[in-house]
Amino acid sequence: MKTKLSGGGRIVPSMLGFADNLLRGEGAGLVALDVDFRFTFWNAAMERITGLGADEVMGRFAIDAFPFLGDQRESLGRALAGETVAAERRPFAIAGRARERVLEGSFTPFTNEQGDAVGVVCRIRDLTEQKLAEEQLGETERRFQNMADAAPVLLWMSEPDGLCTFFNQTWLDFTGRTMEEEWGVGWAAGIHFEDFQKCMDTYFTAFNARRVFEMEYRLRRHDGDYRWILDRGTPRYSPDRTFAGYIGSCVDITDRKRMEGELRKAVRDRDDFLSIASHELRTPLTTLSLEIQSLKRALGKHPKGLPKSDRLERSAAVAENQINRLITLVEELLDVSRLASGRLRVEPTEFDLSELVREVASRLKPSLDAAGCALSLEARARTIGSWDRLRVEQVVANLVSNALKYGPGNPVEMSVTQETECACLRVRDHGIGIAHADQRRIFQRFERAVPLSHYSGFGLGLWIAREIVAAHGGSIDVDSELGRGSTFIVRLPLRAA
Repeated sequence: MKTKLSGGGRIVPSMLGFADNLLRGEGAGLVALDVDFRFTFWNAAMERITGLGADEVMGRFAIDAFPFLGDQRESLGRALAGETVAAERRPFAIAGRARERVLEGSFTPFTNEQGDAVGVVCRIRDLTEQKLAEEQLGETERRFQNMADAAPVLLWMSEPDGLCTFFNQTWLDFTGRTMEEEWGVGWAAGIHFEDFQKCMDTYFTAFNARRVFEMEYRLRRHDGDYRWILDRGTPRYSPDRTFAGYIGSCVDITDRKRMEGELRKAVRDRDDFLSIASHELRTPLTTLSLEIQSLKRALGKHPKGLPKSDRLERSAAVAENQINRLITLVEELLDVSRLASGRLRVEPTEFDLSELVREVASRLKPSLDAAGCALSLEARARTIGSWDRLRVEQVVANLVSNALKYGPGNPVEMSVTQETECACLRVRDHGIGIAHADQRRIFQRFERAVPLSHYSGFGLGLWIAREIVAAHGGSIDVDSELGRGSTFIVRLPLRAA
């Protein structure tokens, strides 16, 4: 837009003042030159930009004041000829002043009422801070690029539309493709076809929800081999918290997956061995147990009071206890293999829990007497529920056996109560107790809260009990203090899950 002057071609200060007010909001400088390119107007913004006051420049030739404007002589001439000319961004320095700025601007002609150019008005914008910010941003981007390319993991970034716009050099070296080939959704061409749909579903579901995601898929390497990749993506945001897309990292987990497969196979082989060994051991132990029972019956018919008879009875009793202990250990091993393979099943039938606890207590009376443990039982007349009888019996026997092992010579207290929709069994001993830090650990497989040298066993009993109770939809907990005994609490829904 051309600026008019009053008659005679004289620059009207009020007009420049009006233009200065318009530019003040953006902090732009405003300068006016006459036909000889001498300064006739210099606003306050120019004083801030250059550090020169109006009294230092007014009336001076522009090229004398600022020699670098010699490069703009042609542009000034074109403006004076009636053309609006844009001045490219360039550095600006004043001799003797510690001030360097980056400026851009435009030259616009002044015309009188006859349309003749009588001067030039220059609009100046200070881009120093913008250029500094651009340089800092560029340095940050270069630093990020260098770090990303040096990273041992595959890195990627996507925009708010979900399309990927960055892959580090590690990714490109892995796939053997160019940035242009991977751009957008091109990278997905390397995903194994069996993993493609799940990968895309995971990515876009997380993307739409703006949440962190993690997925595994096979990605084709530059040699054509498919490698397992663990890909983790995180949403990223601009400083004003505007969603800016995702950044993700990928690691090659092929070796880990192979080791996991080998480990799973080793575990399966171990469990198969335990299952076979348990079955093979169970048969001769059962036969031996029957033989010992037969021997005890025969000894019962032998005349009493004979030394030989007493010795044989004691030996038979010891042998029977050891065989029963072996049978228990073999059963635990067999249960381990069942649980590991998912073959442990509950077969609920309706029965009275109070009656079952009394039967177990009666059967274990010889062991209780041998350990010097008096047993007290407080049970409801009837506590009817639907559970797997053999498995629940196994839990009860296990808890009582633990009480004998860790509290010999001390009383054992049992109770059966009924809570809302639930039967509750408590077994309390007055033995060594369990430290609070160990009370969760003892329910894990092969875990013990005491040294193996002091107490025998595999550390499987409580784990098996927990698994059986969990299979019924119930829970097992312990309340204990060191030196003050332990109380195990089993809760079973009246109807097994």
